[in-house]
Parts: sequence; structure tokens; C-alpha cells
Amino acid sequence: MTTGPVLRGPDQLSASWLSRVLKQRVETVAVTAGSGNWSSQLSIKAQLSDGTTRALRLKLCLGDTFGPSEVNYYTRDYLGMIDAPLVPCFDAHYEPGVGYHLLLEDLAGTHVDNKRVAPTLSYGLAVAEALGRLHRHHWCTQAAPDRSALDRYFNEVRPGLVPMEHVTSCSLRERFELHEAAFRHRWSRPQGMSLLHGDLNPTNILTPAGKTAPVLFLDRQPFDWSLTYGVAASDLAYVLVPWWPEATLRECEAAILRRWYDALNAPEYRWSEARADWRLSVEQCLNVPMEWCSKPATLETMKGLWQEQFSRVQCARARHGNA
Repeated sequence: MTTGPVLRGPDQLSASWLSRVLKQRVETVAVTAGSGNWSSQLSIKAQLSDGTTRALRLKLCLGDTFGPSEVNYYTRDYLGMIDAPLVPCFDAHYEPGVGYHLLLEDLAGTHVDNKRVAPTLSYGLAVAEALGRLHRHHWCTQAAPDRSALDRYFNEVRPGLVPMEHVTSCSLRERFELHEAAFRHRWSRPQGMSLLHGDLNPTNILTPAGKTAPVLFLDRQPFDWSLTYGVAASDLAYVLVPWWPEATLRECEAAILRRWYDALNAPEYRWSEARADWRLSVEQCLNVPMEWCSKPATLETMKGLWQEQFSRVQCARARHGNA
């Protein structure tokens, strides 16, 4: 699914290149520049020789911040999966030290992300169904993460402990240490594990405008410290706990967790195991605001967000008897 080197800017985007990628003759190309948090985004209107128009989006993620994970996400990881809940990708290429590009279908005219959409049970069930199918595709296909991977993860998060204690006036050290020990013990066993997305915040979940399904996932961009394979329930916990209002989550959580479990269709993974993994994953969500607090800049600039996330984690934890 690649036509050559990584594209580095709009000047390299041509009708002839698109013709080769789409396997259709492209007559003209109109490009509008945009941006993302970690990438450049180009909206493309391609006029084809048959008179039709294609809406496309070129994502340029240059530099060495991210590896090939997102390219693999579209071109390798879910090949053979029927109706994979991913945005259609027409071309992708990664080069070490350079970065990568993705040519995706532009769904801006038909879909919305869920940043400003109030979550509902029907939406949560659709996400759980899609995520369960995605997890099933790589269910128990790798060994558990090794100690060095877990060390990188906790070394990134741990510096946020003291600043978060200072701002919240909560004593968290003993709780964090107990969780880290339990986490390391559980993540040493490979059952219940799959390939993770790792960042299913509301902006990375698309749905058709005015509808809750079908769900599409995008933007899998792990950092070098991110855990990319592990306890699958942690993906679902991140979808819900830091982002959903507490009252909505309290009402919908059990049904959503059960829908995800049923979508896995993994009878060797008992429901009791899934619930235990869920409780651990809820507590893991404390690491989300803690990571924001680990850097002086985001401690302040993201204060409103991480304090809200901290409050939601506290409520979810109390409901599960971990207070």
C-alpha cells in the first residue's frame, strides 16, 4: 500500500501521484492545509476523469516522535478483518528518521468526532462492540509486555505524582505504589491481552453525523513509552472513565462492559476475569491525569482537563470499592 517515499509537503502531492495511488486518472487536485496536534493535515479534492470527485485527507507526521505504528495500524495489523472499524486508507509509508504519511478518506462531510457529543448508552454500546471485535483480531497473539516496557511506562507517569498531590491535596503515593505492584503482576500474564489502540479519546472516535453507529477509530500514535500490547480492558476503560460524566458512566458502565466482553467471543476468558481486569483498568486511569502533571507545562495548561479527569477517576474508583 505504498507508492514510494514519504511525502513531506503539499508540493509533492500531484495528480499523477494520486492517479497511481487510486488507480484512477486524476485530472485536478485542490489542496487545503490544516493541522493536528502531532501532524500536518491536508484536505484534498480530487477531480477524476469520469467526472466524479474524491474527498481525501493526507496526514503528514514527520520527525522521530512516532514510529511506524500508525502505518502498521492501517496496512498490516487488521488485514483480513472483515469490516474493520477503521477509516479507509489508500496509501501509507514510513521511513526511519523521516516519519510517515497516510492518505485517508476524508469523512468530514459525513462524520463527526465525539468531542462535543454527549455520550449515551447507544453510543457506548457501539464503541464496545467495535472495540471488542478489534481486540478479538489480535487476542492473545503475543507475549505479555516485558519488564523494560512496564518500566518505561511507569517512569513516564511517576513524576506527576508529587505535583498532582500538591494541587489536589490528596495523599496518593501509597495508592499509586499498590496499583503499580498489582499492575505489574497482572500484566506479566498474557491472558486477556490484545493489541491496544491506547488513545481512544473522543476526538479519535468517529460516527456518522446524528448517529451513534457505525463507529470508526483513528489516530493510533503511541509514544515510545506507551504500552501497545496488554490487558485489553484498559482500552475500554480509557474510552469511558476519564471522558464520560460520572452520572452517565454510572448508569451505562455495566452494559457497555458486557457488550465489549460479548463482542470478544472468547469463552476461555471468563466474565469474572474481565471484571477483575476492568477494576484494575479503572484504577489505571489515574495515570491519565498523572501523566499531564508529570510536565510543568501541561500541569498548568491542561489543569482544567486533568482535574476533571482526576475527579472522574476518583468517583469510578469509589464505585468499585477501591476507596
